[in-house]
Amino acid sequence: MPIAELVKYINRLPVLVGLGMLLLCNFSALAAEPDFHVGEETDISRNTVHPSVFPVAKIGVDLKNDTQDPNDEVDVDAEFRMSVAHPKAFTLSAPNAFWGEKDSSTENPLRLSFGRRLIGWSSMDEMWGLGNIEPRDAWDQLRPGEQGLTGLFGYTETHYLNFHFFFSYLMLPELTPNVVIENNQFVPDHPQSISTAPQTFLLFNQSTPIGYQISLPPLANILFRPSVLFSVDTKKNVPIYAKFIYGNLPLNYFPIALQGKLFLPSDGVPVVLTPILLSHQIYNGEVAYFIDDRTSLGVNVLYDQPQSINLPTDVNTYTPLTNSVTWSPWLKYSWPRAHLLLSQLWSRGGLDSDVGPQANPSGSIVSSHILYRNASQVALQYLFWPESVRFATVQFKYLHEYSIEGNWFALDFNYHFQRNLSVLLGGDFLSAKLSASPDKGAEFLSDLRTLDRIRIGAQYGF
Repeated sequence: MPIAELVKYINRLPVLVGLGMLLLCNFSALAAEPDFHVGEETDISRNTVHPSVFPVAKIGVDLKNDTQDPNDEVDVDAEFRMSVAHPKAFTLSAPNAFWGEKDSSTENPLRLSFGRRLIGWSSMDEMWGLGNIEPRDAWDQLRPGEQGLTGLFGYTETHYLNFHFFFSYLMLPELTPNVVIENNQFVPDHPQSISTAPQTFLLFNQSTPIGYQISLPPLANILFRPSVLFSVDTKKNVPIYAKFIYGNLPLNYFPIALQGKLFLPSDGVPVVLTPILLSHQIYNGEVAYFIDDRTSLGVNVLYDQPQSINLPTDVNTYTPLTNSVTWSPWLKYSWPRAHLLLSQLWSRGGLDSDVGPQANPSGSIVSSHILYRNASQVALQYLFWPESVRFATVQFKYLHEYSIEGNWFALDFNYHFQRNLSVLLGGDFLSAKLSASPDKGAEFLSDLRTLDRIRIGAQYGF
């Protein structure tokens, strides 16, 4: 059974929510028609990755307009992507698809909105692409974007403080590359659908192939789970900014457990993969100091407390999750046309040793969701010719992961011929000496280290 069977349903839901928002909002009441865009991007990787040439077509809609009521707003932002050469690789994403009162509304002390909304709860998630609070759009794992949560949002304020809260009984997990299993083997229709599960098993001193299947929980069990989130932060009209977040949410990803059985005589070992549905409590604190209009520095700390795993009785191997703490100091500096970010991240805990007969004593049987253990990054963005109809942006990022001696160089050049026509030229270059950190985790750069690529694309808006 393909894992894409699960992705097929879940990836549709954000856009279906967005279409529902459009119907609820009475399209004729909007101040303007939606903007559409079409685009194409081709990634060219080394021959060690299949497919090494990966063309992707994109079509999207963007509706950020006020209704006739100046205190209401509608925001829908959705995009469909599909590889024209590998049509099994596709996704639908919608960072925003909501309707409600503006946070700046002055009519009501409590402003409510409903739908799928990208708030930006944690700046550490945004800087490092972690997806701890808001789910990631990680269909391109090297260029992840944040997705909004889906449910009921509230906002109120005092003279010095802002208050946000969120409640939902609908959970939409992060988007990832389609991973398909056909004939009990992983099929790489997406170059980033890299399986880190073992492909062979040493049986009687002979390498024996492993055949995989997947056992999916009922779709209702995946989708209908409660979420609560609350934040309070100071207004940014003072030099020192502080923010605190508490949440009890489903994990945005699925830890994988497995069950393997050996039948003799056998020419293979059948293994069933089982996604485990878990929630976690999160505590996130942030403090920042604005030195002047150009310079700010701060630190983020996040404590993650996952619930205990309740496994099905037929599952016999899994990686227990434990409490973890992640902290990240950062410095931002701005010039008139450039922005610089320097940041560091440390992560402790989160994983225990594998349990079960297929347990891996030196690591986890599948890669964890802990992207980094000890990492530094520098990011720079520069804008050319800002006053011209034709302008360009250059973005550079370098990230070093000390625990696995990993490096990631990313460079993007966007040239806008007009405001609605742009071309892209960029690339990613990765390396890593170790497959995982000595205290487990941080496999991200190691898993994708063969994915060095050049990116070429174009986009037109109308």
